Amino acid sequence: MKRSFFYTIQGKIIFILLFIMTITFLTTWYMVRYVTQTLVLNEKGDKLLGLTGILNSRLGADSYDAILERNGASEASREAKIAVLNRELRDSTDEVAAAYPGLGVGYYSLDLDAALTYGPSATYGQVVGISIAPEHPGRRVMASNRAEVASGSMVRGKIMNAMSPIERDNRVIGYIWANELTTDIETQFKDTTRRIFLILGITYVVSIILVILFSRNMVRDINNIVTGVRELRFDLTKKIKRAGGELGEVTESINAMAADVVKANEAHQALVLAEAANDAQRDFLARMSHEIRTPMNGVLGMTRLAMQADSPEQRFEYLKKIQSSASLLLGIINDILDFSKIEAGKMELESRPFSLSEMTDNIRELIQPRISEKGLELIIAMDDSVPSQAVGDNLRLSQVLLNLLGNAAKFTLQGSIRLEIKARPLPSGRLRLDCAVQDSGIGMSAEQQETLFKPFAQADSSTARRFGGTGLGLSISKAMVELMGGAITVSSEPGKGSVFAFFVELESLEGEQEELAGTDTAADSQRYDGHQFLLVEDNAINQEIAVAILSDLGAIVDIAENGEEGLRAFLQKDYSLIFMDIRMPVMDGFESARRIRASAKHDASTVPIIAMTANAMKEDRDASRDAGMNDHVSKPIDIAEVKNALYRELVTNRGKPGE
Repeated sequence: MKRSFFYTIQGKIIFILLFIMTITFLTTWYMVRYVTQTLVLNEKGDKLLGLTGILNSRLGADSYDAILERNGASEASREAKIAVLNRELRDSTDEVAAAYPGLGVGYYSLDLDAALTYGPSATYGQVVGISIAPEHPGRRVMASNRAEVASGSMVRGKIMNAMSPIERDNRVIGYIWANELTTDIETQFKDTTRRIFLILGITYVVSIILVILFSRNMVRDINNIVTGVRELRFDLTKKIKRAGGELGEVTESINAMAADVVKANEAHQALVLAEAANDAQRDFLARMSHEIRTPMNGVLGMTRLAMQADSPEQRFEYLKKIQSSASLLLGIINDILDFSKIEAGKMELESRPFSLSEMTDNIRELIQPRISEKGLELIIAMDDSVPSQAVGDNLRLSQVLLNLLGNAAKFTLQGSIRLEIKARPLPSGRLRLDCAVQDSGIGMSAEQQETLFKPFAQADSSTARRFGGTGLGLSISKAMVELMGGAITVSSEPGKGSVFAFFVELESLEGEQEELAGTDTAADSQRYDGHQFLLVEDNAINQEIAVAILSDLGAIVDIAENGEEGLRAFLQKDYSLIFMDIRMPVMDGFESARRIRASAKHDASTVPIIAMTANAMKEDRDASRDAGMNDHVSKPIDIAEVKNALYRELVTNRGKPGE
């Protein structure tokens, strides 16, 4: 009997995504309704205060007494003085009022305690000469002598009123006001809100369509992997269907594992290995299901609580927890992808200058909340032998340390966790970095330590149930340490804690490399105001992300949907730089880059082209360079990586923008 679509893995995932999007839309709608009103009122208030400033500037350096003296009315009666001042000033208020229909503006004399003008005078001239009533909101300004916007019932009815003091010779001589009927403001607010809701509705419908299309493809690959793994339990000659993107590496690794088992020399040995593989796969799938569902439950649960929260502070705390759960989910996915790269022999290390002290500061900031949450003490001891900077893969070294510290926090119930780092020079001129993570946790037996660094393994099944985890972290850490020319060991006893120690080899930072160490800081602060970039990308969501990042840096970004459109755009317009996706319909990024370089346009050979793609292996980078591209940044997009690439191509290689 065929199951309903919403009972399948695809249906459940799509349903969850649509549910989250619907809740997000309704929450946004609710917030926009009230936030927009506040923004409109603030904007109107600022405009009204601005008009009082214009009238103040029209008055210039004159005071009311100076105007009266100039007109020979210094000793005149109160009514005569008001008439003289009205005649001299009403043209200004009438001119401002005419420029903004629906507004009322005017001058007020503190000495005469009377309105001197009220523009437009043709409409409100009868108000001239009256005093401000005691209950008038303007009295608050007179009491504090600070510019203020207030709403209330005044001469014209219910209005928003802005009032500013006039100071001459360090004395307040009067006030200027500008007001607008709140009914006019409410009409403008409704129009603005209606437009925002229309845009939100269109965005919501388009997002639902994109989510459905994207999710069906993604979950189809996941379903194929799960189904294929189930079939492998009974027939190792079967192959899991090829998936797209990084999931394809997972399928290749699992298929390769099954093929190795099939090639075993003895049937009995093959059966034993197959059974062991099946058990590991079953345990791993069960554990992965738990590990993925736990943060997903956090995302969904906290989203529901955030929707119900009464205060912005409480809502912000829930949002932080949603981000934390999403980060945990991303970490699990990254562990799987890292393991598949290691298995396929495609894990690569970077070699660039970095600050060891900044690295440990970042590690402390990332791990401290988890340690503090359990009431543990974190001690980081860096020996004087450790240089301030070195050359190596900062990201992978940080990943190993965070993995070990995270495990220590997980298995330590009370006491402290200590990270100790030392260094010593090697005869080869390189630098050896020795790191040790010591905890006062539950410890391990000798038998448990034997399987500790094997993939999908933990000390025992009860450990997995009690503390969680994928069982990949230590295996990945061991592989990364060995790639950096080092080794990792463990020393532990049950109930007495554990010590994980490893060493890696780094390059010393000398000469020109010291100058390169400051590149990251310079790249982070560099802006590209006025620069025109071309983004060649077929995915609408990726377009939005990239445009937001580049616009934040000051750049103006044009978008092309595929390589052919990108080529046409380049031939028609000059660009400072081109970001090029690789896999696109009609024409891919490689072909587009080759045609750009082969064109007769004046900047065909000089315009920088940066590949921006999910294809992040070494062979992908080499293929990009062979096609004529200058640099390569990978997806998911890392803002720091984008900034560094822009800095290399537009500053280091070309001179600073604008030169």
